[in-house]
Amino acid sequence: MLKVVKLVAVDIDGTITHEKPYIHLGAVKALRQLGKSVPIALVTGNPYPIAYALSKYLRPCERIAGIAENGGVVYLDNEVYITEESSEVMMEVMKLLKEIRYDRYLSEDSRFRLVDIALRIGPDEQKFLAEELSRRKLSVNITSSGYAVHIMPSGINKGKGLKMLCDRMGIDYKETAVIGDSYNDLDMFSIAGISISLPNAPEEVRRSADIVAGGPGYGYSLAIALKIVRRFIL
Repeated sequence: MLKVVKLVAVDIDGTITHEKPYIHLGAVKALRQLGKSVPIALVTGNPYPIAYALSKYLRPCERIAGIAENGGVVYLDNEVYITEESSEVMMEVMKLLKEIRYDRYLSEDSRFRLVDIALRIGPDEQKFLAEELSRRKLSVNITSSGYAVHIMPSGINKGKGLKMLCDRMGIDYKETAVIGDSYNDLDMFSIAGISISLPNAPEEVRRSADIVAGGPGYGYSLAIALKIVRRFIL
């Protein structure tokens, strides 16, 4: 059983934001308060430049630490790490997207991405794309953050990114608390010492968490989740 938390990993979209992707100022205040006692890493499907900028300017703790592109990129202070080389398979994915004309759905931040590919598509389009990727035997995973659909090389996920970050920080990943609200957080939930879902998460995500925080959801509920984490900080 988890006795102490040495790192808190917090998802961004839907967790420190309102329902629309606007930063919840109350959530930032709560993060900064907890960050005086324990390191906090921001975790996101967003590209590295956006993730790094949020870590630097929101500054939930003294160190700049986080995971971007659903685990594809890890950053700590002035260092950046790619968790897995992926250029060849992702070039094949781009060829497929152009062939089926899905390149028109590429997210507006695609040019900043180092590893994954993000698209703005609905569930039906996602299902069709997953079938095409499988049919062509491309070694990738496809997942949804609730704000975009992400295609990543197999083996890349937020859990793998969390393990790498912990290794760089000299922390056992089992001594982490993770807070999130979407399917792409499940790989973190499965390895962390304690996992907390916000109430706005899909049912499967809530069932997979150790604890579901109370409140109305989104950034409003993050402060409640952080109070739970505080019980495990010496």
